[in-house]
Amino acid sequence: MPVFILGLLLGAVSGGVTYGLTADPQLSGIVGAISAVLTWLGLATLIFADD
Repeated sequence: MPVFILGLLLGAVSGGVTYGLTADPQLSGIVGAISAVLTWLGLATLIFADD
């Protein structure tokens, strides 16, 4: 559960910063979603590689 929340938090921060810089809501949503998924995949890779 903490990994899921961390992904959401980092996605929200990335989307918010992108929206602040570009004022484009569609682009900021895409950036937020991509960063959340990449966070989840990166942490899952570290967990599986550690085993």
